Amino acid sequence: MGKILMNGLLLKNKHSGVQYSIENLIAALQRLDLKEHAIEILISEKYEGPLLHSGNVKLKRIQHKLHNRFSRIYYEHIVIPSYLKEKGFDLYHSPSYILPYFSQFKSVVTVHDLIALDFPNLCQNETAAYFKLTLSRSIQKANHIITVSQKVKNDILNRFPDISEEKIQVIYPGLKANFSPVTDLSVRENIKNRYALPDQYFLFVGNLEPKKNITLIIQAFTRLKGIRLCAHKLVIVGQLGWKYDSILNDINQSRFREDIILLGYIDEEHLPALYAMAAIFLFPSLYEGFGIPALEAMACGCPVIISNRGALPEVTGGAAYQIDPYDIDSLISAILLLLDDGSLRANMIQEGLLWSKNFTWQKTAIETFELYQSLL
Repeated sequence: MGKILMNGLLLKNKHSGVQYSIENLIAALQRLDLKEHAIEILISEKYEGPLLHSGNVKLKRIQHKLHNRFSRIYYEHIVIPSYLKEKGFDLYHSPSYILPYFSQFKSVVTVHDLIALDFPNLCQNETAAYFKLTLSRSIQKANHIITVSQKVKNDILNRFPDISEEKIQVIYPGLKANFSPVTDLSVRENIKNRYALPDQYFLFVGNLEPKKNITLIIQAFTRLKGIRLCAHKLVIVGQLGWKYDSILNDINQSRFREDIILLGYIDEEHLPALYAMAAIFLFPSLYEGFGIPALEAMACGCPVIISNRGALPEVTGGAAYQIDPYDIDSLISAILLLLDDGSLRANMIQEGLLWSKNFTWQKTAIETFELYQSLL
């Protein structure tokens, strides 16, 4: 019987990105038949999300003070190695970049991107500093590395030429089944009223942070409204991340400030209707290791504009319209094209619906568990 320990201490009650992926991976693992294996997940006692004890996947709530980054770092680097040894675990999986610094045990690490190393200016300063100290070592020490896209795998191989390609496996994140076209008019009307949504809008979903390139969206929206009579408003969904002052400044300085709606963080169950009612989903990120919101929008029947950087072209499989994230004119042209060309729009919606079906959390969990088995 194999005993596997996974670090879920990053999980919060309102999350996106990496935390969202960890939570959905754990939920999908709980639905698998793990045969003779057992998985224990470390989570904070303050976590109040949907995960519960289930079968061979147990949640262990940690009393340690994990409310700040430094106490969590101490726990991950000092306490976890002792716990692994004491309880006789056979494998440790860190689904969030970093292994204990003095790890002497069989381990898997999931690397979602190398942004902290390649684009430190896009990160929180303390994250960039911490990852500079620890990420390279984690990649070198791990028995196996999971990446969330071929792009991230290539980034690792380029930066660390001594790493064997066989040591890295691409396992794509999934999509939850509730991300599908919302055709029920009462559901749409309910969400529209709940968030005071306009009849026509462009949509962005994600944290307010530099890599999301939200300033480009705001500036393009402002120019578009200035050159063309356009009833659409701009709806921005997501919590404040970091280095967001320029985003808020651009909103406040826009001539069309009244047409820009900041909704903040909203419950995941309400997102499908928001995507489904949007005219276009705008996601011109400067870099994404994966980019789940682009796939979510596709799965809900919304045409998507992405940047041609990072993993976004790979993840969207040619079903999204690609632009240069540093060229405001290319974004404006893409928006106008999708508003004016009905057949292109319809084709993109259809292709997006078909492509997004390739991604399920069950598939993610099966491939992850098969990797565990191969290492055990």
